[in-house]
Amino acid sequence: MKPPLLILNLEDNVEDADLNHEMLSARWPDSRMVRVENRDAFALALKESKLDLILSDYTMPNFSGLEALAMARAKRPHVPFLFVSGTIGEDAAIEALKNGAIDYVLKHRLMRLIPAVDRALRDVERIAEVQRAEEFMRQSEHKYRELFESLHDAAFLVDEQTEKIIDVNRRALELLGASRTEILGRKQPVFLAMEHIHAPAAGARLISADDVMIPVSVHSSKLTLYDRPLVLRLCQVTS
Repeated sequence: MKPPLLILNLEDNVEDADLNHEMLSARWPDSRMVRVENRDAFALALKESKLDLILSDYTMPNFSGLEALAMARAKRPHVPFLFVSGTIGEDAAIEALKNGAIDYVLKHRLMRLIPAVDRALRDVERIAEVQRAEEFMRQSEHKYRELFESLHDAAFLVDEQTEKIIDVNRRALELLGASRTEILGRKQPVFLAMEHIHAPAAGARLISADDVMIPVSVHSSKLTLYDRPLVLRLCQVTS
């Protein structure tokens, strides 16, 4: 069973609003529809804390569907907005879609309402999933950056296949006497010469920007980040 929806319906015809509700209730039982028919009531209803869907007629006395769409996009941009109208023409429908409407359904083809709403809700959930994933990535990257920069040893994050350096921490920059832009993208041996590159722990030398050799002990660990095989090398100065 589908969860109930809270639907805002901008419609001046009570019978048409009832038909919309009856149609959607077949797919989303117990859904609640709030009908409004003018600008002030619509503006007030947009303040509702939980709105799942907005349906709107296109032509109404003293208030147009495009005006309602603009208000909804400004106040509730993440709530899908669909036109349900008997008067909307092709050019007007295209203009509405360009301005942010998810879809439009003609009143004499109301059977299209359920699949149109279904697609709209799936699109909203898909966008929400992407946003949640992006937020998780931002938080993860922030935590990674804090941890990486706080390491006492010089740290290099290296692409295992190309040996290119994709990240370094502050301690590495201090020892090498180089900027991050001078290091990133270059191959590891330019700055870190290792005798046994595949060993988890090995002696090595950091090569500073002025060609000073700094003896270090390197501890390596493999990890996968964004489906990319990487090696984290921690370099502890030995003398």
